[in-house]
Amino acid sequence: MCDTAVAVIAFIDEQRIWFKAKIGLELDEIPRDGSFCAHAILQSDVLIVPDPISDKRFMSSFLVKQIGIRFYAGMPLITADTHPLGTLAVMDRVPHLLTAEQIDALQIFARRIMYELELRRTREAPSRTGIHLAPSRQPPATILLVEDHSNLRDLLQRTLEGVGFSVFPAADGAEALRLCQHDDTVDLVVSDIVMPSLNGLQLSDRIRTARPEMKFLFITGFGDQFPELREYGANILEKPFLPSELLRKVEDILDQGKAATGTEG
Repeated sequence: MCDTAVAVIAFIDEQRIWFKAKIGLELDEIPRDGSFCAHAILQSDVLIVPDPISDKRFMSSFLVKQIGIRFYAGMPLITADTHPLGTLAVMDRVPHLLTAEQIDALQIFARRIMYELELRRTREAPSRTGIHLAPSRQPPATILLVEDHSNLRDLLQRTLEGVGFSVFPAADGAEALRLCQHDDTVDLVVSDIVMPSLNGLQLSDRIRTARPEMKFLFITGFGDQFPELREYGANILEKPFLPSELLRKVEDILDQGKAATGTEG
């Protein structure tokens, strides 16, 4: 379909990428760290990496260094309740291009794969009503989500809202500050660190001047560049991460806040 040497259906967990189906690849699984799939599941559309050998995200990955992959295109496999499971991906050992028609075909096949998976799950477990990655809250907590990458922001918003959280999205720190100043219902700020105009650390300082009790979760791919965060004891979630990891982290922070104020239970 895409005229590539390799094609896989890949699923991801906390430690590994494993291949449900594969053509042109003998491996059954690879490490998650530095993998294409770990980044592709954070997209709402196809991730295309035309030259991974010069891309800092992937130049040290197993597939690039050990297998010689020089091209990657992957569509996230997303459930009906917006939880990414893995990717449908094509790869090659030489530089490659995809036409608009080939990208459309990848999108169609990804939807078909999810249809088949949902159909199988329904047949094998008819009594199940769905997968709940976090308990519902009454009343639901309100989260201010600050991320300048629109695709990732939309994905994280859908993930949080899918389990009952109320979410205010903001594209940068300045917009987040305006929202927080006009709304005192925010329980937690989930913010990227590296952003234009007002970064996550500056946003934290500004908000805590007025609301010192505000809880923060910083999401970043550059945590090693901000040692003061760990010294400060900040809550950090390193990119790339699974949506389930985000939900667990958010729940832990909110539960710690309830315990500290004596409102738990």
